Amino acid sequence: MHFTALDWTSIVLFLLLTSGVAVFTRRFISDYDSFLLAGRNLKLYLAMATMGATELGLVTLMYFSQQGYASGFAAFSIGLISLAGFIFVGKTGFIIKGLRQLRCRTIAEFFGLRYDRNTQIIAALITFVAGMMNMGLFLVMGAKFLLYLVGFAPDQLPYIMVGLLLLVLLYTVVGGMVSVVLTDYIQFIILFTSVVLTTYFAIDRVGYGPIVTNVQAQYGEGGFNPLANPDMGWSFVIWLSIAALFSGMWPPALSRALSTTDSETTRKMYGFIGLSFLGRALLPMMWGIAAFAYFQLDPSIPFPTEDGEPDTAAAMPAYLAHILPAGVRGLIAAAALAAMMSTFDSYLLCWSSILVNDIVAPVRPRLDDAGKIKLTRIAIVVCGVFVLLWGYIYDPPETIFRFMAITGTMYSASVLLTTAMGLYWKKANTAGTLASLVVAGILPLFAIFVKDAASLPAYLQWLASDKEVAIATFVLSLTAIVAVSLLTQKSSPPKALVFPEED
Repeated sequence: MHFTALDWTSIVLFLLLTSGVAVFTRRFISDYDSFLLAGRNLKLYLAMATMGATELGLVTLMYFSQQGYASGFAAFSIGLISLAGFIFVGKTGFIIKGLRQLRCRTIAEFFGLRYDRNTQIIAALITFVAGMMNMGLFLVMGAKFLLYLVGFAPDQLPYIMVGLLLLVLLYTVVGGMVSVVLTDYIQFIILFTSVVLTTYFAIDRVGYGPIVTNVQAQYGEGGFNPLANPDMGWSFVIWLSIAALFSGMWPPALSRALSTTDSETTRKMYGFIGLSFLGRALLPMMWGIAAFAYFQLDPSIPFPTEDGEPDTAAAMPAYLAHILPAGVRGLIAAAALAAMMSTFDSYLLCWSSILVNDIVAPVRPRLDDAGKIKLTRIAIVVCGVFVLLWGYIYDPPETIFRFMAITGTMYSASVLLTTAMGLYWKKANTAGTLASLVVAGILPLFAIFVKDAASLPAYLQWLASDKEVAIATFVLSLTAIVAVSLLTQKSSPPKALVFPEED
């Protein structure tokens, strides 16, 4: 075991602090809006902190470091494309402004206003399924990080997963969004400090010069240019560029945008968070690149394995366990817990609220706020158990980031694309939207579950490639809503939106 008494003290103090906040905030839960959206009262700096903490999760550190390990400096393009997307959304208010004007709690509510109740339920189901699959690797990745950093035995992984789940369930069920945003504020401060500190140690241990030299030697031009990288290339860059139009609209992040006091606060928040997202990509990628150089330069150091195969996702925490001094390891572990909890609690609350607010509530219109809160709390527990089981069962075919991106495409190419069309194209109708949702909701499942292209006929083998499937999903989804809407204008006339005054 790598940990000292000082390291353990840092973790215990953090856990006591966040658990105390959860119990304290219970008194502020008066209705469903206060439980789900913190009463829509988030000011700018608190909103920026809670959104930044939510999207800088432990799984984020793991999948970006793995991408850096696998692609070298070429992986930095992911963060730069994301920054451009956030700037676009922040400057234009794309989609966000319309949802705020309509005072939607969740994005699926928009479908009930613009289309019909059945469309709302289908959009919510796609969002929920994509979200739960996306979240499915959070526990196993978080537990794996702590396993290697602390120095636990590999057979203790399931116990760490269960412990982490119980910890998050405690204050998410009790305090709702109020608890989440307050603990996120604390966690954001811990995260920011620890990420910068870890980056210093990660680079200093190997040296920037040897890191660059090693990447050049192992990857050549592909280690610096994403277009020359065989694992990325033009299709990967095009895929991410299309997805960047919907930056910051993954439902847990979107819930922060809908929780702010007004639209201007939301717009400013997106500008700041774009820079935060750039940092959350580049810094852990640098950890992964440093870990790559570290293990390459000294092959005698044992490399983490899983089922006898190299485990590149575990390279970063294994590297940090070797190089971080006593005391710093405890701080980084506390930050890792903060990263995981700030993301996990928000995601559990988000997916559970979608299940209750957009799938159950439309068929049970008499459900009151107390009933919604109770059902949401039950759903949080059920979703947590699903994530625990999914982490055991599913083994992603590509890097963790690529898995996250394709599940995100399942949501953005269906729900977000049809939301944009509904806001900005008057001829979008229910029939066209349903066609688009079906296409974009089903197509990514091939890339998620088909791991061997050879098992498909030659003309369908592209379905096993996440990059090709993602681009096809966006193109076919847009084609479906435009073509079907134009063909069914008389049989399914578009429903006009009525915007209230700006909040």
